[in-house]
Amino acid sequence: MKKIKKDFDIIVVGSGLSALSTIYGIQLNKKKYKIALITGKPKFDIKNNHPKIFKDLMNFKNILSHKLHQGNFSLPGNIGGLVFFWGQQCNINENKDSSKKNIFKIKKFFSNFFKLKNGKKIFEKKFDNLSAVFETPDETLKQSKLFLKFKNYYKKKCNIFYNEAISINKNQIILDNGVKIYGDKIFLCTGLIGTINLVRSMNDKVDFTFNDHSPSIDLIYAKSKRNNSTSKNIYSMICKIYSKKKKIQMYSKFYPLNSLEILFFIGRLKFYLPKLILNYKLNIKGFYFVQKWSNSSISEYKIKGSSLKREKTNFEKFIELSNVYKNLNYRRLFTFTPKLLNFHFHNLKVIKNNKKYKINNYLKKINPNVYCPGMLSQEIINCLPPSFNSFVKIIDNLKKI
Repeated sequence: MKKIKKDFDIIVVGSGLSALSTIYGIQLNKKKYKIALITGKPKFDIKNNHPKIFKDLMNFKNILSHKLHQGNFSLPGNIGGLVFFWGQQCNINENKDSSKKNIFKIKKFFSNFFKLKNGKKIFEKKFDNLSAVFETPDETLKQSKLFLKFKNYYKKKCNIFYNEAISINKNQIILDNGVKIYGDKIFLCTGLIGTINLVRSMNDKVDFTFNDHSPSIDLIYAKSKRNNSTSKNIYSMICKIYSKKKKIQMYSKFYPLNSLEILFFIGRLKFYLPKLILNYKLNIKGFYFVQKWSNSSISEYKIKGSSLKREKTNFEKFIELSNVYKNLNYRRLFTFTPKLLNFHFHNLKVIKNNKKYKINNYLKKINPNVYCPGMLSQEIINCLPPSFNSFVKIIDNLKKI
């Protein structure tokens, strides 16, 4: 079989938020580029995926073609990336900085793309130079509508290849069907595992470290119900704790116990029970799981070969949130830290001969045609889920290339 060769100005590997931000940032240059987009092939680890991901894989088989496999790592590989699963948590309105060029234009694009409706303020508490703001969840496009929005945008801007990128050699990418694609510039928007695999295709004698936010979870009892939102989100309200300078320090989500299906509580049993049982909800009122993040609660992981190990974690005590509970007469029953990855991956570094390199410094050294523009390359990211800050940083980084 003759292998086809195709030439492009730019190749974007991946089809999630980083890819969307990269392609939009490229379009801001007002130059016409011939762009190839490689979507990836979807697969998830059946042992370690998050209950929310498991639920969506179960309910959206007509859209998602993920192959579940017994492995250490997972690849989203679907158009929209992980945002397909977390879309309702996309925060685009938390950045108050208007000094960056085009910031209003960028904000408008992403707000319109996701059809963002800001959450409504429920109440606010001030204490010790901090402000705790409780809101209903932001509302955005979700699941099938979001999938189609991504797909239609990419169709207009790119030549789409529904394949997995297997390896990179200088300006060339080899796909899983043997097709070779050439590009003057290659952008890796493939998420953690896809990026690691492609970097190893250029040099397999490397290991990696990366950071992830490490949330903890409280079970609380609240006598009074403050939010009467009819939102279809599985969580009823969010709390953002701001510093005196209006910077977000902590972020938490309140999940009513009776909004969660039983599949969230039974671990690996969810692989063996029928859907009818998995979708059953516990009718227990007044109890909430509160998942909480801070900018300083960070874990560092190391990937050596095919093994993943948590090297160290800086745990936040969340004293400020405890003060909020006290003010609101909420009773905390217990706290635990889940072992699941949080998918806020950032600060990816390559280990070569026991020396660590930031991902883009390493790529510049071994193949300057390749660049990683997404959150993986950012040393620090906000504790919020995929946010407007991250989009702006990706677009800003493109100007440096």
